[in-house]
Amino acid sequence: MTVSPAFAEVLRAGRAELNRRHGLARHRYPGIDDEVFLGLLAGPLDALVAQVAAVDAGAVPRVVECVYDLSLSLLGQRWLGPGGRAPGILDGWLALAQNAPRFIAEDPQACLAAIANAQVHWSQQGDGIAWTQTLIALAARAPSLDELLRAGQVAAWRHGLAHYRMSALQRARQLPRELTAIAFGLGLREWQDGYLDQLAADCWFRPDAKDAGKRPRVVARIGDFVGFGGGFPTPPLASCDSSQLLLQSEAVQFLVFADAYGASLQPAGGPAPVSAQRLPTGWRIAGSVLSWPGGQLDFAEHGAITSAVANADTLVLTHAYSHAATLIALPPA
Repeated sequence: MTVSPAFAEVLRAGRAELNRRHGLARHRYPGIDDEVFLGLLAGPLDALVAQVAAVDAGAVPRVVECVYDLSLSLLGQRWLGPGGRAPGILDGWLALAQNAPRFIAEDPQACLAAIANAQVHWSQQGDGIAWTQTLIALAARAPSLDELLRAGQVAAWRHGLAHYRMSALQRARQLPRELTAIAFGLGLREWQDGYLDQLAADCWFRPDAKDAGKRPRVVARIGDFVGFGGGFPTPPLASCDSSQLLLQSEAVQFLVFADAYGASLQPAGGPAPVSAQRLPTGWRIAGSVLSWPGGQLDFAEHGAITSAVANADTLVLTHAYSHAATLIALPPA
């Protein structure tokens, strides 16, 4: 294995400790392929270390330790490597190393783990490539790693990770105005301070989308059969616990998060609420047809509507012939 001098020096000096860590990882993840791991070290990880070494040679040892441990863990969990479920992790690491290596040098664990965590979420939904591009734009203007990571979470929400909504709104209020604008994909002149209040008050508002207010409308289809990489062994049913929307399939239960930027499912625990039909006033279901004063939608291709529940913002429909649920944005009360 041939690597850059800075990387090789740290590997040589820490051989005993790194071998110990490798042994622990192999014990925990017996499926780790050593040839694949060596390929990671000699390829993308060496390129990352070289970029950091060019700006801060003193940071190389802790960067090497971090990427060594993280890569073993991610490889063992099959997020990386051939057929890996989150190949965007390496792309994100390298993009930051090429454009803003100082942040990796400052705190490699916080920085690289945050990117890996985000890309793991995007392995099932969202837009990890676009988020990486936004992260690089933020890195060019962020005065500190802390502000970069906070802005990165806001951007992660904007790029489709709907379950980040509440925490992202809180972080957005703590950011410099320029970083907030970049995180939302807007220029500084386009950004208005009142947008955050509008985003908090209306989950279907988007500063960059004129049609975001058009409702009712179908905004997403969410979920899939386990055989196709989804979470549902059978067509799910919808229920509601307080204002939280849920989908249940046999013993599997997920929380539903949805807004103008995307939709996601997150595992839920506890007893499963009973599926129901709980519609806004004046709405009706007849077979596969959903109707409301002034309009209707026919979901015949998915079969009869089997359950329907709504909170103040969103209606969830499930269907007899589909492992995916339909999400509908509701008009303001």
